Amino acid sequence: MSETKTVPRLVSVIRWTARLWSTLVFTMAVLEILYPDSYAAEPVPAVDWFLLSLWGVAILGLAAAWRWEAIGATVAIVTMFLREIAFLLIKGFWHPAFLLVWVLIIPPAVLFLVAWMLSRRKQGA
Repeated sequence: MSETKTVPRLVSVIRWTARLWSTLVFTMAVLEILYPDSYAAEPVPAVDWFLLSLWGVAILGLAAAWRWEAIGATVAIVTMFLREIAFLLIKGFWHPAFLLVWVLIIPPAVLFLVAWMLSRRKQGA
């Protein structure tokens, strides 16, 4: 098969993998909002709401990447870094368990960037 046929198919597969993954992440986030921890005994402090909102911005970046791949993916990745830095500065420590959220958000963002770069390379050729 010629390269002209495989590159668009590869871009399509990468793009749809990122879209399905981001849909899963978005669905999990909405479910977490609709059905919060019923065992929480005290209200969430304002500073924690701020830190949680940064995760929300990263997830919204994934949603934006459906239309604007480079911008949405960059927002998701940069916001994740900013969230970790903010947590470290505000709380004074870091949880390795936060990497679980990275496993959910960063891979589809990287896939969106890869699809965007491959499609731009194809348009330039």
